[in-house]
Amino acid sequence: MVGRFLLYLAVFTASYAVKAELYVFPAPSPEATTHTLNTEITLYEEQTLSAIEQKNIDLLIKDTYQTLDKSNATSALSEINQRYEGTLPAWLYSAIKRCEDWFNRTEGNISCRNGALYDYWAEYVQGKHGLSRREVRRLARVARIAEVNFNDDNSVAFASPIQWDLSEFTASLAVDRIAHYLTSINIRSYHISAQGLETHASNQGFSWQGTVAQEAVIQNGRATDAVSNPSTIAYIRPWQRPVLSTSKLASLEKGVLSHSDGWPSAKFQAISVADNAFEAMLLAHFSATKTAQQAMELVNANPSLALKLIDENGRVFTSNTYTARTSGKNKAEKNGHAISIDITLPLFDIADYRGPYVSVWISDEKNRLVKSLALRGTCERWLGELRTWWRRVGRKNEGLVDGFAGATKKNAPLHIEWDGLDDFGQSANSSSLILHVEVAREHGGRSYEKIPFTFDSLTSPITVTGTDEFASITLSLMN
Repeated sequence: MVGRFLLYLAVFTASYAVKAELYVFPAPSPEATTHTLNTEITLYEEQTLSAIEQKNIDLLIKDTYQTLDKSNATSALSEINQRYEGTLPAWLYSAIKRCEDWFNRTEGNISCRNGALYDYWAEYVQGKHGLSRREVRRLARVARIAEVNFNDDNSVAFASPIQWDLSEFTASLAVDRIAHYLTSINIRSYHISAQGLETHASNQGFSWQGTVAQEAVIQNGRATDAVSNPSTIAYIRPWQRPVLSTSKLASLEKGVLSHSDGWPSAKFQAISVADNAFEAMLLAHFSATKTAQQAMELVNANPSLALKLIDENGRVFTSNTYTARTSGKNKAEKNGHAISIDITLPLFDIADYRGPYVSVWISDEKNRLVKSLALRGTCERWLGELRTWWRRVGRKNEGLVDGFAGATKKNAPLHIEWDGLDDFGQSANSSSLILHVEVAREHGGRSYEKIPFTFDSLTSPITVTGTDEFASITLSLMN
């Protein structure tokens, strides 16, 4: 099992002239063990590491992998899984507790509890049994409903269905421990890159870019407004990765294992940004298996996160914060093409009120789709009641329903920020655009409004007062 965690940490050198020191861990030798990372760290601003500090980093990497190695019965993780309780090293206690925070935040869609589920998949890959969807759902469910108790002394107690497994996140935790150590010894400027998992960490406000054509995340220079807070980016390509792999075997099934139902999913390539590598990878796993609306709602509610998703057809979905977090300066804002859209829905005094289906999209003057912005509703039957959207967009792009649609929400207003890019991440170059808003309510009415606009016309907000199924629509240029 250890071999699946191997990756190569390499720094992406910047395109500017800065003195840099490169360190390799461990130093090449016949004694190099398979459970350690081959690590490179680059330091800037004439910083150096002493021999003792290099040794400490080497030991830290080994300790991370040994502690989380479930195949070793004496590892800290194996011991608590055997006893269903125990006291943990502070960093591991913090990691499990943070994972539980994500577990609660995502209603069980992100979990580090699924060790039994991963063991079942490993036995399937080894040919010990067939694959039962009912069984994987059961394993995910019993772990999901079990209780966990955390104590102030770094101890944890939990019910027996839970088996902790952080194998998908081991490399990210190693990166975070390296970054924490560098900070503790007053290293002011560093860059770490985990190429195997496409995980990159920096504390210098580096400018990041996700290059889909090259299927890679590259770093293209330091932002002019460099900050002291860490920044980490993680990248998952679900169509190319086995659901489970070891040093000897890999599953034929591709995708990311959904933590909520135990089945692989591959809705999106996910490029996620967070303040640390662990949470960036947690977000990437969640986003690769959920709809774009679900993922963006989670991210847009948390300013410390940013996200970019790409579906199999090349459509791009980005959070409100993504461009600013990854390029230092918002390219859309520089072009004056970042706009906000606010849609309010009326509240009907109806006993059996049901949330409306809503579609929001932008087209050119010939009604050709430019950007899908929002789609509330997942039932295909009722999505057809969004007649204009279905005729012009939905039936031609049915993948949007599975990968983009989100649940209906009573009369909750919609706030949408659009960066001026089309569905495929290119600048919307049409001089005349149309905002379309359509609302349909089960056992209710249907309303449709279209608002022609140009970016130049938005020096003052455009507001349209609605009738029936929507109250108002406001379109304005973002500052």
